[in-house]
Amino acid sequence: MRYPLVGLLRIRDFRVDKAAKAVRAAEAAQKHAEAEKLAREQSWHAFKAWRLEEVERRYQSIMLQCMTRDEIDTFKAGLSRLVDEELEKEEAAHAAARALAAAQEAVLTARQHWRNADHEREKILYHREEWQKTAAKEEARVEDLEQEEWKPVLFETAAEGEG
Repeated sequence: MRYPLVGLLRIRDFRVDKAAKAVRAAEAAQKHAEAEKLAREQSWHAFKAWRLEEVERRYQSIMLQCMTRDEIDTFKAGLSRLVDEELEKEEAAHAAARALAAAQEAVLTARQHWRNADHEREKILYHREEWQKTAAKEEARVEDLEQEEWKPVLFETAAEGEG
């Protein structure tokens, strides 16, 4: 006898496979986000160290020089651009950290969906096992009934033989 919920079991298997693929994709995205965060933080810290050295170098280059107000404004604007660039790198590092947190949350969500899908499939598998046990018992009962109906008559009683 064919299990009546085989179509539903196939759907559950499909959902488990789909959820497992989503988990793998989310984990890959998380690894990419981790690498991106690390790269952005390293870039930011390296730039920050370089900027401090560059500011010192620039100040040393203008020491004891006469400069016009326009030259001083240009100098300050150059320093300001360095600070702005550092702030951009810092913001990029923070954005990468937020993206990593979102990727980690996506992994947790994907894993939860996979667990739910697997649980639903397991319920159907348990039902199939119980159904198979019940079907086997019913089949054995029907077989016993058939054997009872077709009992061969081995002996005739004396009363039947005289009649």
